[in-house]
Amino acid sequence: MLQKIMQQTFCINLFETDDHPFHVTNWKLIKNILSDRSFIKRNPVLIVADPFLFIQNDCLFLFYENQISSNSGTIEMIKTNDLIHWTEPITVLKHRTHLSFPFIFKDAGNIFMIPETYQEKNVQLCKANQDLTEFCFEKELLNGDEYVDSSIILHDHIYYLFTSVIRENDDYELQLYFSKELNGEFEKHPKSPIAKGHSVGRCGGAIFEYENKIYRPAQICKHYYGESLSMYRIKMLTTNDYQEEIEIGRFLPKGHHFNMTKFNNKLIVATDTVGFTFNFWEFCDQMVRIIKKMI
Repeated sequence: MLQKIMQQTFCINLFETDDHPFHVTNWKLIKNILSDRSFIKRNPVLIVADPFLFIQNDCLFLFYENQISSNSGTIEMIKTNDLIHWTEPITVLKHRTHLSFPFIFKDAGNIFMIPETYQEKNVQLCKANQDLTEFCFEKELLNGDEYVDSSIILHDHIYYLFTSVIRENDDYELQLYFSKELNGEFEKHPKSPIAKGHSVGRCGGAIFEYENKIYRPAQICKHYYGESLSMYRIKMLTTNDYQEEIEIGRFLPKGHHFNMTKFNNKLIVATDTVGFTFNFWEFCDQMVRIIKKMI
């Protein structure tokens, strides 16, 4: 009952470690980005979430979702060259609908982003300018469904696109597509959907490779969104077969996202954590929306 009147918020945490990236107890906090906790602030920043790390020209970039009040989210960016001094955030992508999950990657010398655009029922590929301060629409990869948290991994010269679809009762269905070219047509994998349910069917970050193994973070949303995170290891990834097994269960409590990279000889881990707060004006706005739906 409390969660129904409290506003769910997310904050971003950055850690460094010399150990294995899954050994949470050895992470050292180096930066966090907090959402607002004010009771009376107008248009509070309720969500800073879905952090993605990217290295370019000896700088570490952090891209993330920023959502003010209940308005649509934008994609923000900050960067550093020493893990101590960070630039002020700038908006690199804004849309008429909600944006989140700014999965960023490099391919054939170009830098691309696949932001979540589920309200438009498609998966969009966006291309960066030279200094990564602006991303423009390049191509529609998929369309026709409410796709969330999409990412691509290039494996054995094949592009594999992982994306979840929201089904009835906010249940999740993880789908898999593949293509020989990034700008080609993506074909549905014969094993797709490869996972279903609130505890496994939605990715909690991009598919990634570490020490010659491929991993898939998965959100656990059995009781509420952002409840926890588990880690799966992908054992088989071909155009005909897909197999995975759980590596760590409930590996990141009260978090729903994991991303990592290596920078300045350190492993850098980016996560977000869920919390609950109460803002008077946001509560009033929610009540107005509920009443309008009932009329």
